[in-house]
Order: sequence, then C-alpha cells, then structure tokens
Amino acid sequence: MKSLFKTGTDVADTRITDLPVPEVGPGQVLLRVEACGLCGSDLHAWRSDPGYEWIATPLVMGHEFVGTVVESAADVTEWLVGDRAVAVSIQGCLECPQCLAGRANRCAKRQVIGLNYNGAMAEFVVVPAVFLIRVPATMPAAVAATVEPLSVAAHAVLTVGRVEAGQQVVVSGAGFIGIACALIAKDAGADVILLGAPHDAQSRLPAAAALGIDARTVDTAEWGQPDVWVEASGAQSALASAVETTRVGGTISVVAMYTQQPTASISLIVRRELEVRGVYASVANEYAHVIDLLDRGRIDVSSLVAEFALDDALSAFEAAAASTVIKPLIVPAPALGS
Repeated sequence: MKSLFKTGTDVADTRITDLPVPEVGPGQVLLRVEACGLCGSDLHAWRSDPGYEWIATPLVMGHEFVGTVVESAADVTEWLVGDRAVAVSIQGCLECPQCLAGRANRCAKRQVIGLNYNGAMAEFVVVPAVFLIRVPATMPAAVAATVEPLSVAAHAVLTVGRVEAGQQVVVSGAGFIGIACALIAKDAGADVILLGAPHDAQSRLPAAAALGIDARTVDTAEWGQPDVWVEASGAQSALASAVETTRVGGTISVVAMYTQQPTASISLIVRRELEVRGVYASVANEYAHVIDLLDRGRIDVSSLVAEFALDDALSAFEAAAASTVIKPLIVPAPALGS
C-alpha cells in the first residue's frame, strides 16, 4: 500500500513509500482510509521538534482520520465490512483508575496512533476495535476526518472550560482548534469572540467570520472580562492577556502547546483566584458528541478543510507549516467526491 513513511529525525526522512497492507491481529480491524487530517503534533513529529524525541520510527503518521472497515478479526463481532469509523487517538490501557473513570487521555501508559504506532497517512490502517467510534454512512469523509480535532475542542470548551449559555468567552488562536472551540462555545449558547494575530486577517479570521463567529485581530480588539478564556494559540502574549483580563474567579482553559516558556503572572492568577486548567486530547464520549453536532448540522467545518492527494502529502505538511491552509486533509485515491 502507498503510505507516508517517516524513517528518521530529518524532514527528508519522510517520504511516500510502498508498504505491505497491515495484517489484522486479535481484537483488531482493518480500515481503508478515506481521509486523514494533519495537525500541529504531526508537524512537530515530522520536524522532530524538541519534546517529540519519543516518536518511534520507522512510522506511518496520522491520527485524525475516517475509514471504512474491510476486514475484522475473528473475535470482533461488532464491526462489519462497510461500516465507517473514526478512532480515538489517545488510547489508554483500559485497566488503570484513570481509564476506568473514563479519562483514558490521562493514562500513564497511553499510546497515540500515528505517533507510537503506525497511523492513517496511508491507504489502510489497523486499529484495535475497542477504540473505534461509529460515524454515519452519509457523513462526508472530509467532515468525518475532523471529528478527532473537534473532540479536542469539545474537551477544551465543555469538559475543561465548562462553558454555559450566556457566558462571555474569548478564544485566542485562529487555527482549526481555535475556530472549532469558538463554534462549540457558540453552539453551547455563549457569547464568543475569536482573537487572531494580525496575519490571520488575510484568511483565517474571514473564514471564521463566514461561519458566524465574531472574529477580530488581537491588536484592534476589545474583549472585556470574559468568564472563560480558551487559549489555543500557543503565544506567550495570549496566555498573559488571559490572566490579565479574564474576570475574577474565571476559568482559563489551555489547549495550546508552547515552544517558549509562558510568562503569565502567577501572582495575578493567585490574587484574582483564576482557575487555569490544562487540556490534553479527548475521550470517547466527546467524539460521540461532536459526531452528533455534525450530523445534525449544528456546526459546519467543511469550508475549513483543504484536500491533498496522498502523493502530495509532503505538500500538505509544507502548507500547514506555512499556515496557508487551516486544516489540510490527506486523501488516498480516489479523491473525495469521485
């Protein structure tokens, strides 16, 4: 099968390669990949950035995907050929207290498909059946492939941020996760402002505004004192602004990762009794929630994706690194809609 294969730590070590179709083991399902998204973690892994030394190579990357079942192990009865599914990307041991409490994203033994073991930037992928989530047969592949990052946004906004109707919410960061957070907060009934950098005014903020979001550049915006701030940019200044302006007793939900140590004032966090909470990945019920939102048309992200053929996967990485697209999707042939 055709795949995007990373064999070393240099970007030149990632290339299109023919590999054998993976074999199905006990408890596993083989899926034909329909589309696979590319996110910041994939970029960090591709470049072998600091903090991603743990990525095991050789490796097929890709954890944001939708596929169709083509084969199941003999002991898997709940998945039939032709069923469509996405995979929970953060996969716990299913035995520890965190996993048993429904918080597999906190499991000390967790693994990430496409980072710890072969993922879905290929024509086929094998996944343990227990980590699959069913998606409707009618949902377009380009939409279903965004379920994983949308579930992260749901975790940031609803589970960690506890956003409610009538609250004032600021989301900093105009990438896909930031826009998704704004959409989910708006769907929950909050009054939302999305903040982007000045360069986001060219395409990202207009794309968000077209979806009904109040989108502004941080250098011109006034945002008051929000009840909840969702930090999705990874910018030191954004976290500092969140600490300075979130209302007393408010919540800051941090879903971004930082390449430089943040400089936000701990003293202000103490004096203003702010609750600053980290956000890491998501869990199965959040996948189910966003699938329902998409299926009922309550959120729509189809305008945010850009498709790249699997043969052009490296171009997708370059476009993502240059921020010329919001959510690149790698699509094995045949292309979507054909």
